[in-house]
Amino acid sequence: MATSILQRKKDLVYLVFFLIHLPVMLAFDLTSYYPAFLKPVWMTSLQTWYVETHGDRFFYDPPAFFPLFTLLELLYHFPLTLWAIPALLRDSPRVPLALLVFGLETSVTTLTCLVEMLSWNELTTTQRGLQGLGGMYGGYLALGVFMAVDCYARLDQQIARTHRLEPISKKAL
Repeated sequence: MATSILQRKKDLVYLVFFLIHLPVMLAFDLTSYYPAFLKPVWMTSLQTWYVETHGDRFFYDPPAFFPLFTLLELLYHFPLTLWAIPALLRDSPRVPLALLVFGLETSVTTLTCLVEMLSWNELTTTQRGLQGLGGMYGGYLALGVFMAVDCYARLDQQIARTHRLEPISKKAL
């Protein structure tokens, strides 16, 4: 029998993340893929408010790499999120492998976005800081790194048990 999600605190954090990530992708991040007639006015209004408040150039003057990152979100994040929510709830043994890849990919792409954002001279201190884009992108990066390290350690422990080895993750800690 699977251990309850309430007893698996890290998995509960990941579940909450994916439950938030799904509507954010659908209502904001991926709306550039919607045909105009399907995109409700409130989505455009939300994006306008967001850009005016936070000055996030990715949504009005994106660098050349950003469309690739949104395509990756559509083709990888979206399906993985749909898979991860029930997989986390049922304590699937495949969660660590899937979330290791997700955590690594998310960390690299988010770090790229964070470095790009920090080069924008027009941002105010608040927009750049923890209350603004720095906090949003920084928090996303922190979760990605945490997820990757956690899932690596889980897989390392499984491999070590199977092959009667000492886990590397134990030596590093």
